[in-house]
Amino acid sequence: LLEDSPISMEPLLTKKSGNVIKWKVDEAMLAGTGVGQPLGVLNCPALIPVNKQAGQAAATIVWQNIADMWSRLHPASIPNAVWVANNSIFSQLMGMAMAVGTGGAPVYLPANGFSAKPYDTLMGKRIIWSEHSSVLGQQGDIALIEWTQYMVGQKRGAGAGIKTASSIHLMFLYDQTAFRFVFRMDGQPWWPTVFTPKNGNTQSPFITLKKRE
Repeated sequence: LLEDSPISMEPLLTKKSGNVIKWKVDEAMLAGTGVGQPLGVLNCPALIPVNKQAGQAAATIVWQNIADMWSRLHPASIPNAVWVANNSIFSQLMGMAMAVGTGGAPVYLPANGFSAKPYDTLMGKRIIWSEHSSVLGQQGDIALIEWTQYMVGQKRGAGAGIKTASSIHLMFLYDQTAFRFVFRMDGQPWWPTVFTPKNGNTQSPFITLKKRE
């Protein structure tokens, strides 16, 4: 294939491998266990899992959940916080409504409803859709995160970035070329635990919603 392909395969492999490494880094920073990989925000001691509402149905998200999550966000994190969510919660956002007297108002849909593009923000903050987030109803299906409070350790200078190497010797008997891609990094949240203010509930830059069964 390397010899006969009408396109240059090595640059294509390098690009695709870089995309895979980025995918794995995103996964680790969000949900990494910290064992042989970065510690993700959804598994860190500073994470605040917010309780569901009393009587809330399984696999749902209601506007009170969003308000409760926002109330636990540390005030200094408000300017840079973003939502990270699984696409499976989208239908919940589309149907989310806030009771106002005897009526109500949609929380996520624009004024023209389904005839207009849905909002890309929630509480004025961008929503980042990620397949690394849990599915609807599981803890981590939606999270409120300030990524500036996440530390990343990465090699600088010579040898930084993705190191690429190839060899015709490893699989010589099979007439195959082996490619190797190495990327070194580590990461963990800056906060070792939640913050307890003088008055009120604990706060953090990392908020999620507890499992709804």
